[in-house]
Amino acid sequence: MSSETEGGMDGIRKIEAGSALSWFTRAVDVGGRQARGLFAAAALGVLAMGAAAMVAALLLAVLVAAGLSPGEKPDIGRSMLVALPIILLFSLLMPVFGGGMQQVLHQAEAGRPVGAGDIFAGFVGGRFGSLAGLAILPLAGLALTLANYHVFGGPEYFAQYVAMLEEMTRGGQPVPPEVRSPALLFLVGMAINAVQTVLQLITVPLVQLSGRGTLGAIADGFRMMARNPGAVLTALALGLAAALVLAIVLAIGLMILALLAGLVPVLGVPLMLVLAFALMVVLFVIYHGIGYYAWRDQFGAPGRAPPAAPAQLEV
Repeated sequence: MSSETEGGMDGIRKIEAGSALSWFTRAVDVGGRQARGLFAAAALGVLAMGAAAMVAALLLAVLVAAGLSPGEKPDIGRSMLVALPIILLFSLLMPVFGGGMQQVLHQAEAGRPVGAGDIFAGFVGGRFGSLAGLAILPLAGLALTLANYHVFGGPEYFAQYVAMLEEMTRGGQPVPPEVRSPALLFLVGMAINAVQTVLQLITVPLVQLSGRGTLGAIADGFRMMARNPGAVLTALALGLAAALVLAIVLAIGLMILALLAGLVPVLGVPLMLVLAFALMVVLFVIYHGIGYYAWRDQFGAPGRAPPAAPAQLEV
């Protein structure tokens, strides 16, 4: 609950740490509001991103295969380089489709009708450039992670890590990389992931619904963390707990599917694909639901229409 309704640090409302729990519960419950249109939009978004990634992967695979000698297999290093364009593509598409999902959630909460096509709201209305600009967050996170490997893992840590992966793919005995400072490597890595996760969650609704530019939304995200650290840390703890529970459920589900595939082989793979797709759609809705309610409690209002904003990087 909010302990302060207006004002505060640059208009960010002060909320209690326990408010973060309601973001999760409301995000899980959001499917009850116009469920057909909401999940249809999410499914279309997941399909569109998956199709784009598949096309990109096929094109890259053809390019890589053309550069290999007959019988030669690509090594881990080359595979990582091939993966970079796909990572960049996802980094660009995720916030844009996320903006569409935020618009869908906002309309559903306001009682306005939603349809599957609303998932493309991030591509129109002057939001595309600012949403796509949020790709800077995962790319900056990747750069900081590599810097963390170099500083606290050691100059040879990443090369040794890649060598270990290559050895594992060959079925040999992997040699773990030598780490300069294991504790600092872990703690700094956790901090980078935490900040990146929070910023990616809150900046999409700030761009789509508050009309902020890319840099302005990121700055608001940092101000939010300073204004409501208790709620942010609670949300991170709840997210970690939810991820662990999901991992356990997925492990059990995969074992059951493996048993079913053994009994009825023809149904194994199709059933796994359908269930994986359904899970991705549900997680897509819940993830953006958490971001939407975090935005609404601290920045927005239930019936507030998003103002127009130019599609550019701006503070």
